[in-house]
Amino acid sequence: MIEEQARVVRVEDGIAEIVIAKQSACGSCSAKAGCGTSLLSTWFARRQLSLRLDNVIAAEPGDTVILGMDESSLQRSSLLLYALPLAGLLVGAIAGERAFLFLDWPAELGAVLLGLLGVIAALNFVRHYSAKTIQAGDSGVRLLRTVRRSESFALGEIGMPGAKQREGFGTNK
Repeated sequence: MIEEQARVVRVEDGIAEIVIAKQSACGSCSAKAGCGTSLLSTWFARRQLSLRLDNVIAAEPGDTVILGMDESSLQRSSLLLYALPLAGLLVGAIAGERAFLFLDWPAELGAVLLGLLGVIAALNFVRHYSAKTIQAGDSGVRLLRTVRRSESFALGEIGMPGAKQREGFGTNK
């Protein structure tokens, strides 16, 4: 099981909206000062990934939770996302080359055009299949447990107990 921390933003009708801050591994590498990838990661803003999941652990807004995903689900998704477009490229390129040779047209042009068409068709299939899978509620990601419960408090309760409020900040007046 692959686990990741996230924060609950909103809960409505048994569905929790979860936000995960995408993190780069470049911040922890000892060679980050001389690495081009580390430099590029500092130029781009950190994005957040938002998910809507069944709230099976009764999480509340502000809670830090652990999300889980089975390794097999990750492998299937990776295979679908990487291998299928590659297969579309290869099949399209081979079919385009053969078809254009048969028509006595430039074979390279056929390989390029039908290869691109194969990649586009495969990516379109992946997009529709993923949307259908997520809509069916079978994304493979689920809430596992709550790490920290949020504590709601009013601004007046922030001060130290028993301490008196003074006029100025850091003064003895």
